[in-house]
Amino acid sequence: MTGRRVVLPAVLLVALAAAWALPGAHAYEVRTIEVSEGGFNPSMCQMNREFLRFRNVGTTPRRVVRHSPTPGGGLLFDSGWLAPGEVSREEYMGFPGTFRFEDYENPANYVIVMTPVWTPTWNVTCFPDPARQPPPPPCRGQVHCLRVPAVAQD
Repeated sequence: MTGRRVVLPAVLLVALAAAWALPGAHAYEVRTIEVSEGGFNPSMCQMNREFLRFRNVGTTPRRVVRHSPTPGGGLLFDSGWLAPGEVSREEYMGFPGTFRFEDYENPANYVIVMTPVWTPTWNVTCFPDPARQPPPPPCRGQVHCLRVPAVAQD
């Protein structure tokens, strides 16, 4: 009889954990923005006050950051180095406004994330374009490809 008392709660706990892991089982939405050597996909993200994460779809490690708006304020978000295929932690975007996330190594590659200011929700336009693929890495799969470093002439 004591064994049944232990097994039943354990089975219920495992069933609840499995249900939590199912897609769509979370009580909140998570938007995923793809990042690669070619930039961010999408390059503009209009989302509700939800969670955001980044997925490296490129062939080299990427790092996504968001700087503080005040000078010397440091980083407000740092994904750390994401290996190809890796996903960052989820960042809660619970405040209204416009936010710029950028590639740590190439700040010219950035994504603008907007959350609603005057209403709690709005139409979401934050979906990666499946037709947009990251650029192929140089000299990958070519037999006689030579990579030469650039040298300044001054």
